[in-house]
Amino acid sequence: MRFFQWMNKLTGFVSLIVLLTYAGCASNDEPKPVDCNTTDLAISLTSKSDPASCNTSNGSIVVSATGGAAPYQFKLNSGTFAAATTFNNLGAGSFSIIVKDGNDCEKTLAAVVLTAPTSPVAGASTIAHHTNCLDANGSITINVTGGTPPYEYKLGSGLFGSSNVFSQLKAGNYTVTVQDDADCFIEINNLIESKTTVSFSGDIKPLIETNCINKGCHNSGSWGDRNWTVDSNIKDKAQAIKTRTGNKSMPQDIAPTGLPQNQIDLIACWVDSGASITN
Repeated sequence: MRFFQWMNKLTGFVSLIVLLTYAGCASNDEPKPVDCNTTDLAISLTSKSDPASCNTSNGSIVVSATGGAAPYQFKLNSGTFAAATTFNNLGAGSFSIIVKDGNDCEKTLAAVVLTAPTSPVAGASTIAHHTNCLDANGSITINVTGGTPPYEYKLGSGLFGSSNVFSQLKAGNYTVTVQDDADCFIEINNLIESKTTVSFSGDIKPLIETNCINKGCHNSGSWGDRNWTVDSNIKDKAQAIKTRTGNKSMPQDIAPTGLPQNQIDLIACWVDSGASITN
């Protein structure tokens, strides 16, 4: 009986100690969870630097954070959080930077825009077509706007220069590269057509008759579609005739010396002009 009386006294004593322990504590002294919707955490743009040209990624963004609870971590777009506040090697575009504080609250700085210089814009080129078989007299004049003047120009794999005019060109396709002062560039393709007035009857056929239809070659024997006494055969095989006279494998009896260069150029010019046999 005395044992139970002693236990009741002990329980009462413990309860008194607990009551005294919390007697001086108010309910608002206990920690509460942080409400990230009302936090004063903020992120701001400190500085930014645009890329130097449309072909480089050397822009940067610097941010800072205040409020909330340190330490802060930052990430660019969907990247990984880290302590760095500077983001380098950026090209043109729109970026978002997110800060996260020690309470795992986040704030976003959206739509930080980096702008690179724009490339030049091509206008219609001025073309002078090739009109002289024995003299390359075609030309291209390049017209561009926009970008960052001044411009430099190069034809094909040539060197850049300040002139936008390329002359002494034969018929053919040409690519001109235009580069502006910010190193932005565009490529412009141009076609110089052959507008020569080579006469088949007066210029080409006499060459064929003199140099090819001789010594039993390319005549009415067993040459079939390579019988050059038939004008339509010459037209049908015009490209092959141009190629073989150009590499001097035709006429065979004077290979590899070949025809004089002015005659080779005349044949090539006739082919490039459409190989007409009606003039």
